[in-house]
This record gives sequence, C-alpha cells and structure tokens, in this order.
Amino acid sequence: MPTAAITRSMEVGSGDGSAIKLSWSLITANADGAPFQLPEFGDVCFTATGTWGGATFAIEGSNDGVTWVALSNSAGGAAATATANKAITIVERPVHIRPNLTTPGTGATITVIALVRRATQLRR
Repeated sequence: MPTAAITRSMEVGSGDGSAIKLSWSLITANADGAPFQLPEFGDVCFTATGTWGGATFAIEGSNDGVTWVALSNSAGGAAATATANKAITIVERPVHIRPNLTTPGTGATITVIALVRRATQLRR
C-alpha cells in the first residue's frame, strides 16, 4: 500500500518559524501518512476530518522509523485515535510521528492536518 505524501507549510502564524502546518490526504488505498521528524517542537495538534467509511485513525510514533506504536491522547492518556471528525493533541514526542488509518475502512477519505508549534518562539 502506498504512503500518503506530506505537505508542509512554513508560513503559519507570524512567519517566525515557530509554527508549521503539515497535511496528508489518507484514503483507503493510501492508509498511512509519511512520517515527520520535528522533536524540537513541543506542541502537536492534529485534526482529522472527512468521509470515514468505517475507518479508524491513529497517531503513531517510532524512534527507529520501523516499529510503530500508538501515541497517547493528551486528553486522558488513551490511544490517540478517532472514528469520526476530531481534534487530538498527543503526549509523547518520538523521533518519527505519522498519521495512519489502522482500519482503512471502505471509501475513506480523511484529511489530516497537524499544527506543530515550538513552546518558545524562534526568531529569524
């Protein structure tokens, strides 16, 4: 199954490099998103919206880029997953983070957007 490409926008907020917007289009045939590496960014907020078709969305992490595990939702510590439109922030900051449809569903088309923000603004 192919990996959904990541789109990166550096011009979010004041343009000082402290916030980056990342996005993926996950579909039943491209269920996993390309991972990103931004461990120096402290806050990560994901939104997942679209047509679910029975899909389950999860935010996964890896420190080796091979073995992936579910990350924890900061609102309660359970796995960061969704089966309908939702916003999720995560607790852990492994080297690699990716969105994934752990259950691809039928005809799912999910847009995932992550806002990754430095806790302290970086000035250019």
